[in-house]
This record gives sequence, C-alpha cells and structure tokens, in this order.
Amino acid sequence: MVRTNAAMLFIWAGLYLAFGSLVGFESVNAALLLCLGLVRYRLDRWKWALVLMLVSLLVLILNQFALFACMVLLSLGIYYLRSRPSLNGRYRNSHRLFLNLRLDDQTWLLKSMSIWQAFGEIRMDLSLAMPEEKETTIVLQGLCGDVDLTIPEHFGLQVEASVLVGQIGFGQFRDGGVLQQYAWRSPDYDQREFKVKLQLLYLVGDIKIRTE
Repeated sequence: MVRTNAAMLFIWAGLYLAFGSLVGFESVNAALLLCLGLVRYRLDRWKWALVLMLVSLLVLILNQFALFACMVLLSLGIYYLRSRPSLNGRYRNSHRLFLNLRLDDQTWLLKSMSIWQAFGEIRMDLSLAMPEEKETTIVLQGLCGDVDLTIPEHFGLQVEASVLVGQIGFGQFRDGGVLQQYAWRSPDYDQREFKVKLQLLYLVGDIKIRTE
C-alpha cells in the first residue's frame, strides 16, 4: 500500500510538472482549482464552488484561450455527430455551459436524450423512471463533468464510456487515470423488456454507474 501510494504520488507529480512545462503552471493550478470546485459543488457547497469554478475558468481562458476554444469546439463537434440517436420516438437534445441535472428523488419520464455540458453534474436514478419506449438511448458528453447513474437490474444495459482524464466506475470495476475507456453489454440484452444504451464521453470526468 505504501509503495502504491508513493508510486501514485510520483506519477501525479510527474504529470503536474509535465503539463506545467507545456501549458504553464498557472493554467495547471487553475485546472486543479476547477476540479476542486466541482468536488465542492457535488457536496452541495454550491456558492463557494461556483465562485471557485468561475475564477479558475477565467484564468484558464485568459492563459490558454486557443487551447480552451479548441477543446470546446472538439467536444461540441463530437456531440453534434452523436447527439441525434436513430430513434422513432421523441428525444431531449440540449447543450449547457453549466448543468446541474438531478433525477434521483422522484418519479420521472425516461426518454432518449442527448446532453452536452461544459461543466456540471448529472445524477439519474432510472429505478424511479417510467420508460417512454422499450429501448432508450442516453448520450452524455462534455468538457468536465460528474455523472452518477443508477440502472435497475431488470434493464438490458449497453455502456460505452470514455474520459480523457478521470475515473470510470461500473459495479465492482473502477479505474482512473488518462485515456480511460469502458464498454459492456448485458449478455441477454436483446431479450430484456426494457433496454438502455449509454454513450458517455468527457474530457475530464468522474463516471459512476450502479445497478440495483
């Protein structure tokens, strides 16, 4: 355990120095503060979190405007390529700079959706949802986000999740770092009455998927 912690410390220190030498330590520190703001936002300390995120975002834009604009355009381009699922029914399609979407405390209507966010948090409990169709597609993408999804065990599930930097957790599996990808499909997906396809893509993100 001690060796593992020391190794992770050396790795993160090396990444900090590497990115600092490439884009500047002010930008790296601002990015770290932005991540800290997201953590505080998740803990419902939203006033301080918003101030922290806005200040760090302003520093990033001023110091690395070209890089920031490139990331936004790249993320939006990928979003629009994948934002319209091939479905016969209705779907929700939206993009927001800041997003706090919580569907985990009361009954709600589940329908296919495509959402792009620059920063924010998404929490969905599909065990509380009433499916509009037998098969639902959920596309969630953005620059920096915290995603927490709960899927009923009787649903057929197909997952495609990717983060450039961050963590992906599904059941007992959890891994973090750089260029994380995870794909899984229920063995009897086609035989399930209700099915959900998840397509999750973030540049910086923490993705958690649970079944119950």
